[in-house]
Amino acid sequence: MEYRIESRDDNTAKVVFSGDITFSENVAFRQLLKDLSAKNPKACVFDLSNVSMVDSAGLGMFLIARDQAETGGWRLSVKGASGHVAAMLKLTKLSDLLEG
Repeated sequence: MEYRIESRDDNTAKVVFSGDITFSENVAFRQLLKDLSAKNPKACVFDLSNVSMVDSAGLGMFLIARDQAETGGWRLSVKGASGHVAAMLKLTKLSDLLEG
């Protein structure tokens, strides 16, 4: 998993992911959440357009991000999921929990 955080003038952030989001990425994902918290956005979009696979741990990381968003007072949404990633989000109903 690789990611970059794009900040916008309206105090929103966009995280563009690429690669797979799996258990082995949990340390990097937690660092991403720390970096986001430091920016104190009012909203954040996870762009999953370039993510080819997400495992159960990756789905759990999205739940952690959602909880952090609620605690921090910002809105989290996902966009661009396709194929396996979209199917996993729909199957687990995470697509309903993460505004899109």
